[in-house]
This record gives sequence, structure tokens and C-alpha cells, in this order.
Amino acid sequence: MFFACAPVEPPAPAAPVDAGTVTARASAPDVEATPPTESAQALRSAWQATAPEPADGGGVTHATAPALLSAVDTTEDAGSALSLSLEPSLSQSTEALPGEEEPQVITESEVPVLELGPDGEPLIDADDDATATGTEALSQDLDGGSAVSNADGDEDAVAEAPLAEVDAGMEPYAIPYAPDAGSLRVRRSIAVRSEPRQDSPSLGTVAQDMRVKWQGAMRGPDCDTWVQLQPRGWVCERYLEQNFREPRVRPLPRVEEGALTPGVYARVVGHRVRAYPSLALARKRRQGVLLKGSVTVKLLGQVKVGRRTFWRTSDGQYFEARVLREHRPSDFSGLDAEALVSLPMPFGWAQSRTAPRTDVVVRKAPDAKAERETTLPPRTLVSVKELSPNGQWVRIAEDHWVARDDLHVAWSLASPSIVEPGARWLDVDLEAQTLIAYEGDRPVYATLISSGKPGTDTPEGLFRIWVKFAEADMTGSMGNASYRVATVPWTMFFEGDFALHTAYWHDRFGEPVSHGCINLAPRDARALYAWTTPEVPTGWSMVHAMPDDPGTWVRIRGQAHEAPKKRRKGAPVVAAVRDL
Repeated sequence: MFFACAPVEPPAPAAPVDAGTVTARASAPDVEATPPTESAQALRSAWQATAPEPADGGGVTHATAPALLSAVDTTEDAGSALSLSLEPSLSQSTEALPGEEEPQVITESEVPVLELGPDGEPLIDADDDATATGTEALSQDLDGGSAVSNADGDEDAVAEAPLAEVDAGMEPYAIPYAPDAGSLRVRRSIAVRSEPRQDSPSLGTVAQDMRVKWQGAMRGPDCDTWVQLQPRGWVCERYLEQNFREPRVRPLPRVEEGALTPGVYARVVGHRVRAYPSLALARKRRQGVLLKGSVTVKLLGQVKVGRRTFWRTSDGQYFEARVLREHRPSDFSGLDAEALVSLPMPFGWAQSRTAPRTDVVVRKAPDAKAERETTLPPRTLVSVKELSPNGQWVRIAEDHWVARDDLHVAWSLASPSIVEPGARWLDVDLEAQTLIAYEGDRPVYATLISSGKPGTDTPEGLFRIWVKFAEADMTGSMGNASYRVATVPWTMFFEGDFALHTAYWHDRFGEPVSHGCINLAPRDARALYAWTTPEVPTGWSMVHAMPDDPGTWVRIRGQAHEAPKKRRKGAPVVAAVRDL
């Protein structure tokens, strides 16, 4: 797949967007009363009328996605997309992911030490192993729902079995489990079918080692016993086993209390770096696979051998500690419904487009030569009161003016006509680099995003989320260099391989820096993943949108704005503005 974007328990998946943490940062001085709706509309009209003209040829409008017809019909292009493969190569690239912050040396205390077994290899906790292998089935349902083969080929045998008539031989069946069996353990990550037959559409994937409830069984043409799980879907009995303990399902991905992401991530640095399939081979530096391009991995644990430290990754590879640098996820988060009530729209985040990490200057009048009143730290929330006649300055309080390009404004807008009254939908403003979640016409979450940078456009249009992954491995390219990003959490695909997802490798939200996907800070991605549809049953690592559980509408509009750059001699260079 073309990687269009770079790339304690979670809150209850019950819908509230309020699961997001409010980060109000600093407040603007002398906040006034909210202007009436008519004034807000007039301000919006003035804002649009004074918007800069788009550059010639700057925009790629993709075809609008139709209402979701069938998940299996729209998945072919994204099929083999979501797997991180290690390729032998003599060509190395140190180019970073788009928008990537400088990785830090890993603090060893943050990653658990793995205990060694009798064979000298690390012992992996069953739950950790389930998490590590939970993405094995990620690609299985993107190619029309065919399952991944297991070691003994059982799944292939099922898939190749001749299918009888749809209704032939299907009848209610007494479940062959002991009466006191408390649950069924899922032996491996497996696709959950919409009907008790192998060729029926996949609803999603239930993760390995979850202990699930069941509600019925059926004999089928290609499985001795199909078991109906709760809350929905069918799995062949051969991938389940009775368990006398109570059911246990956990939200995925698993996140430790107080953590931002489900694990520690690191970028591989240096030239001619190799990944080893076992600790023994890593110690001897034998049979390593030479990595190609930029690679980011998820770390499960560390092993110390003498003075050397090795890290085990989520895909079972081993690296020497000296070749890894840790990514530090952003702690930024948007505003939930409660916070939005106390900060009526329109409002904005004060953040310069030319120097996003510097304070924003506030002046006493709408003029660059006016006296400076104060400065605001980046991402300070401010009210939007008035627009200057020339459209270049915004009044945020009495005698407090900020340059228009130093604000990312969130506007309250009506829902598209195709969205049912009261339904949930997302509005993404590429020019402002903002995302607002709505229930009908009521905004319930607002945050900053990072969309595609020039040349890697985020598609404009109206789409629906068609598949959601707890974690997804992603691959892509930058010119002649490739890159691979491991286990991107809370990923929601809305158009082909374009997705809303966590970006744990940077803190440049408010800037267009991605390869086309919509990057979100971890807290924002986690809250929106729980709030959007299709709903992900607890214990499932992936879910498809279906006719009875369609995906949330996503409207993407506007034009991403790239700040003009200056030559060293001081002569301004007007950068081409692209529709990102």
C-alpha cells in the first residue's frame, strides 16, 4: 500500500467523545461574552471573503466516496497494505518520517526486562504475546475477508472445502461444551463472519486469548460447528476452546494507566542495521536481515547480556540498543463537549504558521507596527471576536489583536444534508488544520490535526469510515526511500488507504506535515476511535463497517496553507500553496 500518512484500560467504548482529555492551555485575557449566532455567521462570511486566493493548480480533489455498499467490495486496493516486512538492501536512508521530532535515547527503566527461559530466549507473557500477534490478521480482511493461514494449514483447508448450497445442512446444533464452561478462549486472532459460512463477509477480527461468551451454534457446509459469539458474528469451533474461567475481553490496544500510547516506540538509526530473528543470533550478529529505509518499531522488552542490551520488538525481532532512538508521543489533546460549552465558537488556537514553536505576538491595534500588548504561548486558546477590514488581523479581546496567520480557528458549521439529523460526523478544515466532531449540529470535540504536506494531498470530499484497526503496521515511500511504521494505534480508514490515526512520532499538530493521512495526537485518536462508528466490540482488534453499522461520515474541505519561506538574503519566496 502507498503509506499516505507518515504513520489502565481505555475509556469505555460507549460513545462519549468526552473520553478525551481537555487541554485548555493558557487563556486569552479579558474574554468577552459570546457573540450571537448572527454575528458569528457574519464573521464567518467576512473571513471567507478575505481569504487568500488559492495558487494555480493547487489542489487534488478525489472522487467522493459513496455510501458504504459493501466493505469487501472496497478493500481490494488496500489489501496487502498493513504489514511491516523486512527487506534485504544495501541502500540505507536516514531520512525521517514527515514531521518527525528528534528521537531520544531510550530510558531503559521505561521498558520491562524480559526473563530468559531454559533455552536462553526471552519468556513472553501470554497477554503480551497476544498483543504482539494481534496484528497478524490485519491484512486478512482487506482482501475480501480471506483468513490468514496458520502453521498447520487448517484455515486453508477450510477455505478450500467445497461449499454446498447456502442453506444446505445448516441447522441449530447443541454446543459441544461442558455445561459449566464459563467461556470460550480464542486460540488465535481470527475473522468473525457475519453468517455461519466461510464465504460470508467478515465483520472484523477477535484477538487471540480473549475469553468470550457465546449464544448459539450451527452446523455449516464448511465447518463442523459454527459458534455464534456475543455480541455478534460467527467463528468456526476449531479456533475456540472451552475454558472454565469467566469471560475476559479487554479493549484494544492495551494501554497502561497513565500512558499515552500502548507501548514504547523507537526509530532505527544508523547505516546497515540488521534485525535478528532470535536473541542467540543477535548476540552472535548472525543471520540478521539488513533493513531498508526508515523503520520504526514497537518495543516489548529488553534483555541485558553482559554489557550489551537488546530489545525485542512486537514482531519478534531483536535489535541492539545502540541502533534505537525512542519516540516521545505528544501530550497535546483537544477539547471535549464540556469544555466547548465554556468556550463557545468561534475560537482559535494561537500558533504561528511561520514559527509554530514560538510565542504569538498580541498587538494593541490591527497593525504590524502597533504597540505590542503581550505574547501567547503556542496553542493558547483564544476567542475570535472581530476581523479587521483588510481581513489580516483578528481581535481576541478588547485592544488585543493577533495576525490571522497566527490563528487556527474552529467554526461551528451545519451538518451536510446527507448526514441524518443528530448523527455523528467529523469536519476537517485543511486550511485551519482543525477537526471538529459533531452530533447533528452540536460540536462535541475539537482539536488540531496534521494533514498532508505539499505534494502528498489529503483528499477533499465526503467519506465514511470503512474499517478501524486497534493497531496497524504501515509502509510507504518518500521519493526513492521507503519507510515502515509499526503498530500505529487507533487507525480509522475513510478513503482507500487514507486514514485518521495516531502520530506518536511528532508534536507538530496544526501543521500540514503528513503523507496524506490525518495525524492525531494520541489522546485525540483514542477518544475519536471510541466515539466513531463502526463500533469496535471489546476484545476485537479490527472491525468493518456494515450496512447495519455504517461508518461515521468524514467531511474534508479547504486548502492546507503552507507558510511562505524566506531566502537567506531576505528576498521573499512565495511557496506554491497546494490542496492537501
